[in-house]
Amino acid sequence: MASIIQSAKKPLWHSGLTLPALLVAAVWLGGSHLLMTKVVEGHNADSVYRAAQQVADGHALQLQQFFAQRQQQLRGLELQRKSSISTGAAELSQASLQFFTPDQLQVGAGQPPLNFALVDLLKRSRDEGEQKPEFLRDSQNRWQLYSARAEADGALLVSQPFGVFERALSQLDQSAGGIQINQQFPDGPARPLWNSPRQASDTQAGGTRAASAAVPGTYLQVAFSPSPAFAADHSISAALIYALALLGLLGSLFGLWKLMPAEGSAAPWEKSARGNRASARKGLRKEDLQQAPVSRENISTAVAAAPAPAPAAPKKPDHGELMRTPSTEIPAHVFRAYDIRGIAGDEINEPFAYQLGRALGSIALQSGESVLLVARDGRNSSELLRDCLIEGILESGCDTVDLGLVPSPLLYFACARSKNASSGVMVTASHNPAEYNGFKIVMNGRPLAEEKLQALRQLMLSGQFAGGQGSHNFQDVNGLYIDEIFNDVALAGQPHIVIDAGNGATSELAPELFEQLGCLVETLYCEVDGDFPNHPPDPSRPENLRDLIQVVKGEGADLGIALDGDGDRVTLVTGSGRIVWADQLVMLLARDILARNPGSDIVFDVKSSRALANLVSQYGGRPVMWKTGHAPMKTKILETGALLGGELSGHIFIKDRWYGFDDGIYAAARILEIMALREQSLDELLDSLPQMVNTPEILLPVAESAKFALIDRLRKEARFDNADLNTIDGLRIEFADGWGLVRASNTTAALTLRFEADDEAALARIRALVAEQLHKLDPALVLP
Repeated sequence: MASIIQSAKKPLWHSGLTLPALLVAAVWLGGSHLLMTKVVEGHNADSVYRAAQQVADGHALQLQQFFAQRQQQLRGLELQRKSSISTGAAELSQASLQFFTPDQLQVGAGQPPLNFALVDLLKRSRDEGEQKPEFLRDSQNRWQLYSARAEADGALLVSQPFGVFERALSQLDQSAGGIQINQQFPDGPARPLWNSPRQASDTQAGGTRAASAAVPGTYLQVAFSPSPAFAADHSISAALIYALALLGLLGSLFGLWKLMPAEGSAAPWEKSARGNRASARKGLRKEDLQQAPVSRENISTAVAAAPAPAPAAPKKPDHGELMRTPSTEIPAHVFRAYDIRGIAGDEINEPFAYQLGRALGSIALQSGESVLLVARDGRNSSELLRDCLIEGILESGCDTVDLGLVPSPLLYFACARSKNASSGVMVTASHNPAEYNGFKIVMNGRPLAEEKLQALRQLMLSGQFAGGQGSHNFQDVNGLYIDEIFNDVALAGQPHIVIDAGNGATSELAPELFEQLGCLVETLYCEVDGDFPNHPPDPSRPENLRDLIQVVKGEGADLGIALDGDGDRVTLVTGSGRIVWADQLVMLLARDILARNPGSDIVFDVKSSRALANLVSQYGGRPVMWKTGHAPMKTKILETGALLGGELSGHIFIKDRWYGFDDGIYAAARILEIMALREQSLDELLDSLPQMVNTPEILLPVAESAKFALIDRLRKEARFDNADLNTIDGLRIEFADGWGLVRASNTTAALTLRFEADDEAALARIRALVAEQLHKLDPALVLP
C-alpha cells in the first residue's frame, strides 16, 4: 500500500486556545473599558473644565475693560443742571443724562420718568458713593445700562441702550463654545442678559461642566460652555485607548498562537496544569494487585451470580504477518447487524480496509459529504488498517480528517460538532478480544447498519467506486471534548474514583477529564496496549471487574469506572464493591432527566430490567423497549426524540445536555453529578431503586452460522405456558413474576441470555424452563 502523505500545517486555531484567548480578550477589552470609565473620563472632565475656566476668565477681563473705559468716561462728564439732555454725548456713545435734585428723587419724576429701581440707584449713589453699573428694563421693557453719579446738590443718571454693550460682546471669541451673560444682585437670583448666537445646550459637550467668571466692578458673570470640539482638543481620545487595547490583544493572541503545539497536543499552560494533577495520580498494575490480594470470597459476594466466562479467544495471530496477507476476500459474516467485525489479518486486513475506504468515500460523495472523519482505537492492527482505509477514501476523491487514537465517542462528538463533516469511520472492534478488529461507521449523523451495511458490501464486491484524489489532514478534538464536558457537568468536592480503561482507547483521556472535573483519580490499566494483557476490554463481564472491585474497596474510593476498548460502554462499581449494571444506571439518570423533562421517552433494550419500565412510568416518562445494539438504539432515539437510552451491555445514550450518542465517559460524569446533587453515595442511590433478583448477561457459545436459525426455531417450537412472548429482538418470555430472554448476539458467536424475577425461586423456575426448551432444540446447549 502506498503510504499516506499527511499535511502537518499548523492550524490557525486550536481548541485549547479558546479559553486563554477569551481570557486575554477580557483582560484587554475589559481593562481598557475600566481605564476609560474610572480614570480617563475623570481626567478629561477636569482637563476640559480647567481650559473652559481660562476662557471664561479671559472673557470677563475683556468685558471689564469695556466697563472700566466707560466708568472713566462717566467721570469726565460735565455737571448738568437740566433734567435731561439729548443723546450723542461725545464721552459716552448714545448716552442719555438726567440730573435730579434731592427733592426730585421720587418715582415718576423726570422724562423718561424714574421707577423704583432707578430712584434706589440714585439715592445709593448719594448715600454710599459710586455704584456699579446696572442693567434694568425701561418702560418699554428693553434692557438699558444705567449708572448714577452723586453731585453736591443732586444726582446724575446716565443711561445707554443695551446695543452699546452688545458691541463689546460681539468681540468675544464665540467659536469655542456657548457664552451666557448673567446679572446677579446681592441676595438675588442670576438673570440671563445675553446668550451667544449658538446656545450652550447646542454646543456643550456631553459630560462637561460650564465654567463661569465674574466681571470685576459689575454684577455680571460670564458663563462658558465648551463645545465638543473644544472638549476633544483638551481630552485623551477614547479611540486611542481602545486602539492601543486592540493592538495589545492582537499581540497577545499572536503570542498564544506561537505557543500552540503544531498537532494539537496540550499547550504549555495545559501541560503544567495537568502535569501537576498527574503527579498525584496512582497508576496501578497487575503486579500491584498481586502484592495485596483480597479474599476471593469477598469478590464472589460482590459479583452476583456470575456466569461461566466466555470461551477462550482464538490463539493470537502474528499481526505483522497476517495484516499483509494479500487476501481480497470480503467475508459476508463480518458485516454484522450494526458494524463490521472479524479476525484481524484473516478476515479484516489491508485489502479489506482499502476497498472499504474506496466504497465509503464513494457513498459519502453520493450522499453529499465531501469529508470523512477517521479515528482508531489502540489495537495492534488498528493503525495499519486506518492507513489503508484513508488511502482508499482519498482515491475515491473524498477528503479525510484523521482524529488519531481516540475513543469512539470522540468520533461521534466530532461528527456532531463539525460544521462541514457529519460522517466518519472508527477502526475498532469495541469490546471484542485483541485478535479482532472492525469498523463502526457514521454517515450523515446516523449509524450505517443492517441493510445499508449489506449494500456497502455489494459495492465493495462490484468495484464500482468513484475516482479522484482527496486531501488529508489531522485534527485533535480531545481538548474541545474535555472543555465541553467540563462546562456541562458540575461536581462538588473531590470524589475519589478509580478508572479501569482496560488498556483501551480511553487510557489517557478518561483520567485527564475526571481530573479536570476535580476528582481524585487513581488509574488501573490505563496504558494503551493492543494485547489487552490484564483482562478483555469488556466491562459487561463480571470477571473483568474483579481487579477494579479490589482496588475500589482497598483504596476506599467512592466509585469505580470500567470502560470498554473504545469507550462507548461503561459499568460502575460502588464504594462497597457492588456492580451497577447499565439498566440501573439508566434508572438513576431517568429519575434525574424526567424530573426536568416530564413526558419524555426513555429507550432501553430487551435485556433491561422490568423495573426500569415501571420506574420510567412512575416518574411520568414513556418507556420504549427496543432491539439491542448501539445502531438500533441510536436510530430509535432519533426516531422518538428520546432524551435517554441505554442497554445492558453498557451503552448509555444521553441527549439531555449532550448529543445522544453512546459515551461511557460522559455517562459516568453524569452519575457523579447526581451523587453530588443528592449528596448520596452510589450505594445509597442503588438501594433507592426497585430491588429485583436477576442475572448478568449470559453468553452461550453457538456457531456464528447457526445462532439466528436457532432463535427462529425457538420462537416457533418452544412452549411457555402462561407467558407473553416479545419478539422485538430474539425471544423475551414474560411471566407475572419474572422474565427470561434468549437472543442471538450480533457481535460474537453466541446466544445472549438474561433472567429476572421477583425472588430466587421464580428466577430458578424461569431459568429451568428456558434451559429445557433450548435443550430440546439442541441437546448440546447447556446453560451454565
